[in-house]
Amino acid sequence: MFLNPPGLKSKNISLMYLSEFLVGLMFFAPIWALYVQQNLFTIQNVAIILSIQAIAGVFFELPTGAIGDLFGRRKTIVLGSFIFLLSTIALYFAKNLPIFIIYAILSALGGALVNGTNSALIYDTLKQEKKEKYYKKVNGTLQALWPLGATIASIFGGYLAQRSLSLPILITLIPLSVSLILLLFLKEPKYKKAKHNDVLLHVREAYAEIMNNRQILLLLCSVFLLYGFGESIHNLKPIFFNFKAIPLEYFGYIFALMFGGASLGHYFSYEVSEKLKDKPALIIAVFSFVLCLILATLTTGWISIGFLILSSVPFGIRNPIISHLINEQVRSNKRATILSANSLAQQLGIMACAPVIGYLADIFDINTAFMLTSILMIPAIFLVLFVREKG
Repeated sequence: MFLNPPGLKSKNISLMYLSEFLVGLMFFAPIWALYVQQNLFTIQNVAIILSIQAIAGVFFELPTGAIGDLFGRRKTIVLGSFIFLLSTIALYFAKNLPIFIIYAILSALGGALVNGTNSALIYDTLKQEKKEKYYKKVNGTLQALWPLGATIASIFGGYLAQRSLSLPILITLIPLSVSLILLLFLKEPKYKKAKHNDVLLHVREAYAEIMNNRQILLLLCSVFLLYGFGESIHNLKPIFFNFKAIPLEYFGYIFALMFGGASLGHYFSYEVSEKLKDKPALIIAVFSFVLCLILATLTTGWISIGFLILSSVPFGIRNPIISHLINEQVRSNKRATILSANSLAQQLGIMACAPVIGYLADIFDINTAFMLTSILMIPAIFLVLFVREKG
């Protein structure tokens, strides 16, 4: 497996790889929606928690990216990882709506502090040693490790959930704690910092750059649709499995296969995009992802599950390409902030789309909700058609 670029002296990449794998050991991923529904009773309430998490993410994303730019990548990542650990503790003890809201807010804050900042740390680590040409491969490998960890955790998580839906959450605290310890050994890479420490000014400047960059705007709009509907669908998949009459004991294996497919997609994204070029590879990945989701709603039983599993591969392929295309447009002193705008687009999408899916599921059924929202992702394909590759 591709690990560090040849001759790289910094240990940051290896530490980030190990941390990402450990964070991926989310043993509760296959049953998260069922756990929330068990305590809050309706699909609509599950969607509300997703929406609150997304709303909090919207407020946190750009300011936390600016914190990473102005006060250091390492400190920001460590703080975010600690807060995310606290959010998982809150999830374990959550039995009512207020505690689930606390979980959602802490989870959003922890994720916002890390999102964008981790990619910026990796890019600047490589750039410091003049190896930034390896970024797309390094980032693809990094993003492959989270779903690889989730693949392993899902198998065991499905088994643990048969004993208690809260047990997988408790076990997840172990790898999250180890990951936090590893991140303490990161070294801050050199990069050009702004001459001020005004977070709001930095955000305004970054926002102005985004609004004047057509390439970034196209990518962020496509991300809004793909993640808004796609991630909302992903979080409600356990309920979809129930609708398709899939026994609970298989949930872990299904999620393992989906995470495994995403891991492969991320890992081979570099090879696919180098062979086809970034734009054609991105168009094919987005089209294939949407098509698989639609086919999953038009089929029954294990065939529909097969299409869901298959959709995870193009999902993995597209992510490193989008990150690479955005990074090409960004200066180092605003890298974390503008990369956080990518996460902001994701959170805005989930905030807008999760309640729609929950509403449609309660009015019709979860299968119809998945079908309609998959169709609403089709415009993302046309947005990608207008993206231009650098050079």
